[in-house]
Parts: sequence; structure tokens; C-alpha cells
Amino acid sequence: MNTTVLLLLAAAVLSFIGFAHSYLGERFVFGRLFALRDLPLLHHDRRYTELVIRFAWHLTSVAWWGFAAVILALSGAIATTHVVGAIVGCTLLLTGTIIVVTAGARHPAWWLFLVAGALTVFATW
Repeated sequence: MNTTVLLLLAAAVLSFIGFAHSYLGERFVFGRLFALRDLPLLHHDRRYTELVIRFAWHLTSVAWWGFAAVILALSGAIATTHVVGAIVGCTLLLTGTIIVVTAGARHPAWWLFLVAGALTVFATW
């Protein structure tokens, strides 16, 4: 097999893993986990704890999709600094946005991801 096909397969596998991970988490993990009465709480707030666990789980999928996008760029030989910077920067911006939308400004990571994403996009534009 040539390199392009191998990279396309790798990107497809990562994309599938991301979708499967998010779906299976929602379907089989969160219900059981959130049913625990003794779930350790962040800031003594059950709802906030559940939101943090949920976004952290799904952000893993977002990261894998970002890797898949970089691999796709590599497969088409368009992996320039601009393209990879845009992919990584947008992945970081999406991560920060997901955090602030799901958990609110209370979680300190949202603005760090937004800053890192903006700096990456700006530096590689």
C-alpha cells in the first residue's frame, strides 16, 4: 500500500474512534457513573461535576478528530505550516468553546484553550 492510502486509513480509524468513543460514553458510561451517590464532587456541585466529566470525555474525541485532520493534510501533501496551524488552532478554539459552553466560565481551562488556539492561528496564518 502506498503512503496516501495508509494515511487515509489512519484518519478514518481516528474519526471512527472519536464517534464511537463519544457515542459509547453517552450510551453506556455516563448513566452508570452519574447514578453513583458517592461521586466525588468538584466545588461541591454535582451538576458542575457531571458537566466537567462529560466535556472532558468528549474533548478526547475532538482531539482525535484534530489528529485525523492533520493526518488527512499529510495524506494530500498539503501539510504546510498554515494548514497544520489552522487545524491545530481551530481544534484548540473548539475545545475552549466547548468548555465555556458546557461548564461555563467557572472552569479555568476555557480561556487558556482559546488563547492557545488564537495564538496558534495568528502565528501560522
